[in-house]
Amino acid sequence: MSDSCRSYDILVWGATSFTGTRLIEYLALNSPPDTRVALGGRNQSKLEGVKQALSAKHPDATLCIDAMDILVGDSADAARLREIVAKAKVVASTVGPYAAYGSELIRVCVAEGADYCDITGEYPWVKQMHRELNEEAVQNNVHIVSMCGFDCIPADLGCFMLTHYARDELNEPLQHVKGSIIGIKGGVSGGTLATLVIQIGIERKRLWHKIKSTLGLKSASSKMASRDTNIVSDKRFQRGVIHYDDSVQRWQTFWVMSMINTQTVRWAGQVLDYGPGFSYAESMSAHNLVHAIALAVGLVFGLMLMMFSLTRKILYALKIVPRPGEGPSEEFTRNGFFSLNLEGFTQSGIVYGKVSGASDPGYGETITYLGESALCLAFDRDRTFQPGIYPPSVAMGKALLRRLRNKGCQFDVGRAPIPTARNANEQDSKKKQ
Repeated sequence: MSDSCRSYDILVWGATSFTGTRLIEYLALNSPPDTRVALGGRNQSKLEGVKQALSAKHPDATLCIDAMDILVGDSADAARLREIVAKAKVVASTVGPYAAYGSELIRVCVAEGADYCDITGEYPWVKQMHRELNEEAVQNNVHIVSMCGFDCIPADLGCFMLTHYARDELNEPLQHVKGSIIGIKGGVSGGTLATLVIQIGIERKRLWHKIKSTLGLKSASSKMASRDTNIVSDKRFQRGVIHYDDSVQRWQTFWVMSMINTQTVRWAGQVLDYGPGFSYAESMSAHNLVHAIALAVGLVFGLMLMMFSLTRKILYALKIVPRPGEGPSEEFTRNGFFSLNLEGFTQSGIVYGKVSGASDPGYGETITYLGESALCLAFDRDRTFQPGIYPPSVAMGKALLRRLRNKGCQFDVGRAPIPTARNANEQDSKKKQ
């Protein structure tokens, strides 16, 4: 079916979820005039309730919100799912865990010729979908774009940006990019935690290797390099999980999203040919060595508690972590931030990048990333877009990067370290003044 025959530009699937409701709000306030948006989910009354609540909150956007149709269906009902998806140019899904609820939706999107985006961080599931459906997606000219949230757009598009800059300025490919989260403040939703629990189960072997490296202060990057002959083995790029970084002048420690971001960036690097043996590593800054060790041990201990149902129930009961369907308040979201420093190495030089956001990375910046990804697929698609099942940089590349910059998201690059005037720490301090 051609796009001109479809009733909607964007279908938000999972519209009653914590993230889905905020995505609808974003689209209502930021979409071009006459953008046709539909709300999809299982419960008619809850979907109507979302519209009513948003209309009351944003009276000026009432006409736009009222124009959003409701499409009721279930991921388990393939026939109804096909009927719904066939009406949309793009499906933006917020229904996770995606390995449990997203596979059939992607199969239907590929079969019906609808583009798709989501915010999963479930890398093994995305690769499984790629192996199963990529060939058919390419044949049908369909773009299935997962990981369009905080995991993994900052790292993914950041390295994409650095690669093009290195080629333009130095006429050389990248060998390695080092990422460092130098500042972050954000909350987490119950749905994200539920997804994380499943992800931990899937990646328990990889996580266990990371835990041993963290607690033993051994080099995780060197172990991975020895197992993968496609990754540069230069000693400059082999650092311990806890180490001192001369560039940012801070101790570095284990960053939980590094496992997802590292795999995603390396995948994009292979597809887009960033450079022979290209590699990526990511860590989080700490105030000092003691803080670095405390962060790593605390994070590992927290992940271990979430792996067992009994301890999860205790954490839920004590309200230490949110239940599925719960998430950070709007005030907390507005006061969040993050800043990612990037340092890219070529054969003869170094290029620098910075990606930052001035709101909660998981529920402020992520909504912007997902909303603009959906709009990009709906309105910007051209021959530069690569069909198939790929990360955002591969599928949308420069078009999405341009959109995010136009929305005020910082994606800066240069030959020297990026000035701190726009970094997340200063953004946070300005908010407090």
